[in-house]
Amino acid sequence: MPYTAQVLHAAPAEVQTGLRRAAPSFSHFTLLETGRAHGAFQEPLDRYDWLAAGGCLRRHRVDVATPEAWSELAAAWRAKPTWWFGVMAYDAKNALESTIQSRHAAIHGQPDWDFYEPEWVLECQGEVLTLHLSHASDQTASTWWADIQRRSSEGQTVPTGQEKRSSASVYLHSDQRKEDYLDKARSLQAFMVEGDVYEANLCVRWQGQGWAEPVHTYRALQAKADAPMAGLHKSPEAWLLSASPERYLCIRTEGSEQVAYSQPIKGTADRHTDVADLLSSEKERAENTMIVDLVRNDLSRVARLSTVTVPRYLQVRSLPTVHHLVSTVRAVLRPEVDWISVLQASFPMGSMTGAPKIRAMQRIEEHESARRGWYSGALGYVRPDGECDFNVIIRSLLSNAACDEWMAWAGSALTVLADPALEWEELKLKMKAPMEALQSHE
Repeated sequence: MPYTAQVLHAAPAEVQTGLRRAAPSFSHFTLLETGRAHGAFQEPLDRYDWLAAGGCLRRHRVDVATPEAWSELAAAWRAKPTWWFGVMAYDAKNALESTIQSRHAAIHGQPDWDFYEPEWVLECQGEVLTLHLSHASDQTASTWWADIQRRSSEGQTVPTGQEKRSSASVYLHSDQRKEDYLDKARSLQAFMVEGDVYEANLCVRWQGQGWAEPVHTYRALQAKADAPMAGLHKSPEAWLLSASPERYLCIRTEGSEQVAYSQPIKGTADRHTDVADLLSSEKERAENTMIVDLVRNDLSRVARLSTVTVPRYLQVRSLPTVHHLVSTVRAVLRPEVDWISVLQASFPMGSMTGAPKIRAMQRIEEHESARRGWYSGALGYVRPDGECDFNVIIRSLLSNAACDEWMAWAGSALTVLADPALEWEELKLKMKAPMEALQSHE
């Protein structure tokens, strides 16, 4: 569906607040934000200060990924390039690599991919707001904003019946004991000693029950994390509250070329750690380097010859609770390649699998206790011109539509040099902000 662009004359901060409050009133809603409240590094790849979309003209949802379903998804966008917003679950990998399957049951409400074509899109760039309305809409920018204000004033999600439980009861508990995690980590390290894998990202799930208001929880989460790839996403079946610091993939037009970027994070330390210690850590540098090589290999499958480079390597990004090592991989795409081709060549992102990629995914499947679902997948958007931007779904909270069943995950990269006990502590560090956000209603 074509869109008509109009300038919205309103204060960006007021509109952003109004959109958050109005989110529960839409069947489909996405707000993608760049966190800079604590003076976070301003990333040159950020096109928008924030980007929002809502309503649903068409939905492209598949519960269980297959190669045939992936071909249908690709054909749908290529036949009619338009705005898409949505999620790719980690287990979408099953459509892209025939040797990888999921042994765990699917998670209700978290399909392997779920994209929607929105009724409207709002871009914020500095102080300029640009509203894109589908041709099916009879609204103007002013009537659209009046509708958002009305939805916002009607209040956020209100619990009813059994959901009227104190949100203070929402405490997340790990699916695994520390001893179980240590055993699995050591098992993976034994495979590393044998040369079977070199790095593996072992993840653990936390779960809890109790009602929590999703927009309030998201704001609390982002206030703590100030994440540069954050997002609030609602489908009819689920909520995703993401405080992700990591960019999986973006595609930008630079002159006559389409250029893909990926920014894997590997190497994490507590915010109170000396940055020099993180940069000098042989283990942390090795983790990052192995994944950079993996991403370079993935992108080389769709890039012009000799155009895959690493313009920024082992860059320190400091957020309120952690320091990260981030590298930027760049590739000039071949003329026939689009965003779908790049996803097919590179998903799931190497930072959430390990190296070598396929073997690492197989070993991960053997060792993890549940299906990842949307965790370690990607949330983002695609424009009609084929530019796109997707995060890595980490440091995130997920709930059902009723907002009374919550889950979150944390993972860390294991190498032969890793101390499993310290990796367990890293998982708890990564869970700190999501757990505190759920308890912010107290």
